[in-house]
Amino acid sequence: MPDESQIRINTLLLEREALFLRVNALEQQAADLLGEPFPFEPPVLPSNRRGKRKATRRAKPGANKIKLRKLAEGESAYRVNYRQHGTVRTERYDVAEPLLTLLAAQGAELEVLTIETVDAQDVATATLFGPAS
Repeated sequence: MPDESQIRINTLLLEREALFLRVNALEQQAADLLGEPFPFEPPVLPSNRRGKRKATRRAKPGANKIKLRKLAEGESAYRVNYRQHGTVRTERYDVAEPLLTLLAAQGAELEVLTIETVDAQDVATATLFGPAS
């Protein structure tokens, strides 16, 4: 024997079917009065309009990519100066890969200021990135 919830669901489904029949009869009467089939073409509503989007410019792949050259003879490391969370830091690297990662990670809280090559005495020999490059 079906429980009370199943009986209630079946009752609601029968009511819904009766209402669908009523709506169909009203649509048919409207079509007979107007001489064209129902439903009509829906009106243009502001909520249905889509605004035109501005075309976004896509950067060419690798357009912003900075290439760092290999260390020349007499150069022993790369020295990078960057600002992170308002503090200026200086680090030295003997390979370029970490610098490329650092350059790619720039944002609101990280800004690379300069990348220089230095000799064994830590004297700058060339500026690869920054104001003097």
